[in-house]
Amino acid sequence: MLYAIKLTYTSSAEQIREHLDAHKGWLIKYIGSAHVLFAGPLMDKSGGFILAHAHQLSDIQKIMAEDPFVAHRLVSLDIIECDPAIRSTDFAARWAENAQSV
Repeated sequence: MLYAIKLTYTSSAEQIREHLDAHKGWLIKYIGSAHVLFAGPLMDKSGGFILAHAHQLSDIQKIMAEDPFVAHRLVSLDIIECDPAIRSTDFAARWAENAQSV
């Protein structure tokens, strides 16, 4: 399953900055384990976006609970679960194994 995760800042920019390095370290850990496929700030500076992969929602919930932004209650989360049905040949099959390649 793929998960589109929107993080919305609920705290001050100063509080976000205090935990930014730890948040980046958490992202690097889960990029290394192939759970986080990509992540980045939203252009309107209201939060961030993560595309993640896991077998089930509970796995993503456990991973997200470790994010310093989440642990310190600096963001709210919107997690959207998706089971891809179709994908580009450029998109890795292991992240959308049931999707038809076109």
